[in-house]
Amino acid sequence: MSLTPRVIALLGFGEAGSAIARGLCAEGGWRGTPRPGDNAPRRVIAIDTALDQDSRGVALGKEARRLDVAIEGRYTTALSDADLVISAVQGEHALAAAQSAAPLLKKGAHYLDLCTVTGRMSDEDRAPIEAAGGRYIDIAVMGGFFRQGIKAPMLVAGDDVEQVVAWMNASGFEAKVLGPRPGSASSVKMIRSVLIKGVEALGVEAYVTAERQGILKEVMGCMGDVDQISFGQFVGMLVQTHIVHAHRRWEEMGLVGQTLRETGVDPLMTEVIEKSHRRTVDANIAPSDGKVPSLDEALKILSEKVVRGR
Repeated sequence: MSLTPRVIALLGFGEAGSAIARGLCAEGGWRGTPRPGDNAPRRVIAIDTALDQDSRGVALGKEARRLDVAIEGRYTTALSDADLVISAVQGEHALAAAQSAAPLLKKGAHYLDLCTVTGRMSDEDRAPIEAAGGRYIDIAVMGGFFRQGIKAPMLVAGDDVEQVVAWMNASGFEAKVLGPRPGSASSVKMIRSVLIKGVEALGVEAYVTAERQGILKEVMGCMGDVDQISFGQFVGMLVQTHIVHAHRRWEEMGLVGQTLRETGVDPLMTEVIEKSHRRTVDANIAPSDGKVPSLDEALKILSEKVVRGR
């Protein structure tokens, strides 16, 4: 069965919500108000509690009117017209948005949660929606709305996920099915951020040091080995070889920290990495034969003997 919403409600009309509205209205022919002679027109409505509250609220109201999106500053019965609701508020407000929207939802309406939340927070958002008869869909936005607009890549998880993704892609989104378990898309994004935001922080530390030493171009040009394989495969290779080479790498990070200090850079990330590698050294897991295990074997060893907290 295909998904054919006639009314879409956007919760939040900031960068994400307005970008989605532009994609739907400017490119897809959606609009906010019925016109004479329209037969069941496709409409976009929006709710943003910041509407007209300050300069930002005034600006988002102007953008909504420019796109012919009917916008309100509170949750009203207008939400009950929506066949599909897209929540695009900040993660800290995701649960409040779900709780406010739930009593007003049309039975069977799809609720697409684009908020940046953890897997457990996604479960909390889902509870009031499903209790009210809505269909909760967990969506992780893997790109940026500022640069990519409605084309920001998304991972989608939940019941009816195939038909939701089919509708999204037909409507201008760039969506991919992740699976049937709500919360899994949010968890993927959070875990990905461990790597991406970690690399960002390391990049600040490394590139500032390189710039101060006058060797930034040379440092950036020595990444050829990394460029030979995908980033995911590269990280997997590091995890595998960590089992064998943690001691040598721990010693090296001590020298790396010294290098940064000599350049006047506080080795915040470097010291944490040195501590992490020392944890593995202390666990004494290096194989006597020096053989690198498979990724599955390496993760099992690290989970059971090094990374605690389970």
